[in-house]
Amino acid sequence: MKVLVYSALRTVTLDDWPVPAPGPDEVLLRVRATGICGSDLAGFLGYSPRRQPGLVLGHETVGIVEAMPSDGEWPFQIGQRVVVNPLMTCGYCDACLSGRTNLCAHWHLIGMDRLHGAFAEYVVVRATNVFPIPEDLPDVRAVMIEPLANGVHLFTLITARPFSTLALFGAGTQGCLLLLLARMLGYRDIAVVDVNPERLKVAAQLGARWTIHAGQADPVAAIHDCFGGNGADVVIDAHGDTAVRSACVNVVRKGGEVLLLGLHEVHSNVDFARVVRGEVRLQGSYAYTTQDFAQARKLVESGSVDLSPWTEVLPLEAGQTAFDRLTTDPGATVKIVLTP
Repeated sequence: MKVLVYSALRTVTLDDWPVPAPGPDEVLLRVRATGICGSDLAGFLGYSPRRQPGLVLGHETVGIVEAMPSDGEWPFQIGQRVVVNPLMTCGYCDACLSGRTNLCAHWHLIGMDRLHGAFAEYVVVRATNVFPIPEDLPDVRAVMIEPLANGVHLFTLITARPFSTLALFGAGTQGCLLLLLARMLGYRDIAVVDVNPERLKVAAQLGARWTIHAGQADPVAAIHDCFGGNGADVVIDAHGDTAVRSACVNVVRKGGEVLLLGLHEVHSNVDFARVVRGEVRLQGSYAYTTQDFAQARKLVESGSVDLSPWTEVLPLEAGQTAFDRLTTDPGATVKIVLTP
């Protein structure tokens, strides 16, 4: 089968591997489409220590069931199209038993560590982690279920009152999905910050009241201007480097909250004196629970979330081109989906 292997720093290579054999509790999927995630890009750029060369990346995937467990009752059958929840949890640790499966002590993700992912013609995943999707739901929309689940989870962590003001750093896939969710939840005074003018135009089309080019204006001063000098009630970091995290702390109002989703850099310096004196709440947001994933499926299947106008589909053979574009000059493209 064809596989796209992360073979060296900033390099992915098309190769030929044997079709994997599923275990007794696993499903073999014939991959139809897999989205390139920001975490895949982090591995490609060498920022993700758990993604090392020799690994097949990719976890935002849709496929056809080719083989499945012979025992048990399942909501899918051979030949059916399914979406994958790639976050595999143990089910017995304290976090799993309390419903916080995203904090599982023993979690695994396809396309990470040595568990090969879905930039391939076939992939093996645990049977409990695949779910049927409607036949009329296009692959290019279905692959958005997994990234959307991250945003669904993040908004469950916000404690601010409804209709609060919002500053959002990052207008990539996660940023645009968060913007759509914020609009659904009643946010209207939303400022979006990015360095890509084309993506800022997309953010404006999706409902951002203000868009700020961080390369042309000081985002801290600009956001304070947007919100009358008081800062924003809620600030979300959908990028994850030191400059953005520092800016988030400096634009949140006293008593506000900063939610950190991006994982671009491991360590960052921020003004903790401002955090303490302003009683600012810093909240990390990681992945999603089983319930968050189910909610994301409903939103995508209903048509409430659709970024397909800004999504591009390319073959696996164009993998290097796709990764290069997304890490250098993606333009208005919010997501690239690879197909075998």
